[in-house]
Amino acid sequence: MKPAWPGTDAVLDGFERPKLARLRLERFPRGADNYHIDVVLGPGLSSSVSAYVRALVREQVMQLWRQPVQPFSDSIVQVFRRVIVEHHGAAVKRARAEGRPERVQLFELALLKLLLRRVDAELTALRMELEDARSTPASQLSGQSLQLHEQAVVLARQSWHARFLVARRVVRELMQIEHQKLRKVRKSVLGLSWPVPEPLLANPLLQLEGHGDPRDFFTHYPMLLHDTESAARINRLVLGVFSEWLPAAVEVPVPGTPSESLLPGVNRRDQPGSRSLLETERRVRQLFVASELGDLGSSWMDEPDNACALLGGQAEGWPASLGWRQAGISGLQRALNKRLQRELRQAGLLDRVAASYELEAVYPGLGLVDGELLVFEYLHGDVSAGVFKRRLAALDGASDPVQTLRRIDAARKTYRRSAQAGMPQMLARFAGDFLRYRRDLKFAWRALGAMDSIRLLDDEKEIALAAENDAVQVFLCDDGDDSARGTIVGHVIIRIDVRGANEIVMQMRRRNMNPAGHFSRFLYDPITRRLERFGGQKVFVQGDSIVLSMLEQGGEASERLAVARAVCLAADIIEFSRDMNAECERLGLPLIELGIGISYAAESPTYLYDHGRKVAISPALDQALQLSSCHSLLRKACPIPDGQGVCVAVPVHGDKEASGEMVRYNVNGIELDAAGFAQLQEELTLKRVNARDRQSSESEILFIGHCADVRGEDHLLVVRERRVRLWMGRQLLENHDDGRRYYEVLSDPRLLARIGERFASKDEPQGLPRNGRGN
Repeated sequence: MKPAWPGTDAVLDGFERPKLARLRLERFPRGADNYHIDVVLGPGLSSSVSAYVRALVREQVMQLWRQPVQPFSDSIVQVFRRVIVEHHGAAVKRARAEGRPERVQLFELALLKLLLRRVDAELTALRMELEDARSTPASQLSGQSLQLHEQAVVLARQSWHARFLVARRVVRELMQIEHQKLRKVRKSVLGLSWPVPEPLLANPLLQLEGHGDPRDFFTHYPMLLHDTESAARINRLVLGVFSEWLPAAVEVPVPGTPSESLLPGVNRRDQPGSRSLLETERRVRQLFVASELGDLGSSWMDEPDNACALLGGQAEGWPASLGWRQAGISGLQRALNKRLQRELRQAGLLDRVAASYELEAVYPGLGLVDGELLVFEYLHGDVSAGVFKRRLAALDGASDPVQTLRRIDAARKTYRRSAQAGMPQMLARFAGDFLRYRRDLKFAWRALGAMDSIRLLDDEKEIALAAENDAVQVFLCDDGDDSARGTIVGHVIIRIDVRGANEIVMQMRRRNMNPAGHFSRFLYDPITRRLERFGGQKVFVQGDSIVLSMLEQGGEASERLAVARAVCLAADIIEFSRDMNAECERLGLPLIELGIGISYAAESPTYLYDHGRKVAISPALDQALQLSSCHSLLRKACPIPDGQGVCVAVPVHGDKEASGEMVRYNVNGIELDAAGFAQLQEELTLKRVNARDRQSSESEILFIGHCADVRGEDHLLVVRERRVRLWMGRQLLENHDDGRRYYEVLSDPRLLARIGERFASKDEPQGLPRNGRGN
């Protein structure tokens, strides 16, 4: 008599069914070759990915070579994160406007392809560097020939491992960005958190290139699945156990690899010898039939925990009913668990399943390098203790094979006493782990097929041809900027603190004068005219502040002079304030005072919209606010010569050490931040001049250059580098030097004229005329 187990439908009703979006790339037109979807990613995205991946590759390879590693700058990671967020935001915005969520799918897959392709390209470039170095005549290598040979051997031997380590770090960083920001943006704007399923994006098999090195594979899946034949046999056993509940498209494959590929649509001409593509296809053909691969929907098998639950779960009180409440469910769980145990034993695989989990528990504490397979073979009985000790002696980290063997046996006994090592729990766990491996393999194939259909264009001719045919998908930070100048790759914020404006307005009102006309004539209108001349724009204007910006375009046809022009504009604005103060003196009004801060960010600003009004968001806004400020106590306690210019100091209170927090004295001065000064050096050829301030005797450095505005007219600019001082009571200590510097833009027309004469005559400008002021 058949036991009273729950019926087929009752069991199916107890499964969790993941809601996974389907890929809809077929909705995009094909490019010039009628096969690929042509995609152009912004140059800022491509360059930030290249910089980040290159730094990761160099760092990881140095570790493999056991050489000292110097961590790369956090700014590389920050730029990588910001640029991805900005490009993603633009893609989501346009997808919402066009009602095409598949546009976000295309962007995410194109980004994933770019990341993995750059990993492979950087590793290949490193191998080529080593080959070129090894081919250099021995007389030029200064004894490094052997070291280069050893490095090349290590990199070749551990190519799977090196690739996995870098790809894993890249994808982990991407998934952190996804969980912290991107999925929330998609949910709020599109109503869909994961248009590309998370198991597809974070798929370990994409990082492993199909199966990878055993040392990396076993950290994600049971070790016995690394062997293709064992995985195929287990696939038939597990599907047989679950045959009553399999989706219609899922069938048990016939043993043996088909002679013809079951997987159409892959153009191998584009990726000859691609390990990831070929290895994944080989494994997929062993585990799947064409009907399942062609079914793009999701089923209960895409949630691996379902298999674990149907075999009773992993809890100590086994079996657990979990998602089912029907009578007889425990009997069904026991029967299925025993059937899987029996069939694995008959196939000679049960010991290997147990050894896979013992390896996971035992190996991390051994301190061995590249010994995973050897330990696995010992645990499942293929290698005797004597042979194991002899082979173990050849591994790194095994100074005492006998002691290592004892540690393995002791850790094995400890693991076997745990609840999860019980046979029913282990088999339930294995069923879930196998379905996870099977799902990841299917998703890896879908991802590879989708990425293979995408062609990332970076050749100008190919982009132009695709654009002419209206068959290119462009993803930039600002989708409205598709001109030849290229996308925005950086911007400058100019913050102008306007002090004394309220007092002037009040006095003019009392005297029935027109303050609006006064400010427009002497400040706002001149700034507007200069903005047109230098290619800037207003961000916002308030009574006590004005914020301007300069956008830096990334196309080849654009001039990269955003910081240089911002410096020249700021110097002109200081001159406008002098004209305004001359008029205020004539009218008997208070004088106006400015403080200007210039900050650069190597990214596009983010734009929000308030009823059609564009609102700029940028880290440079806060930085420029600090630069333009003037600390009231510092100004009162330590006035600088003539009371004009910029001074940056670190306060010291009593006997305490300096806090590290900097304060500023900025009165009619201009301060440029360090990022802006670095960018200025990229934009212009600056002449470096050592000089000395005659009033303070402080040594300083001047940087002198010329910049053309949008009309082509030339402007002289001078930036002064000074040390950050210590502020103690009423003193500014000049002999203090902790390595920090600040950069002041000079704006006094007489001083600039004298410097310009010396600079134009090409004399060495030692002992330039100085007045100690920043204006």
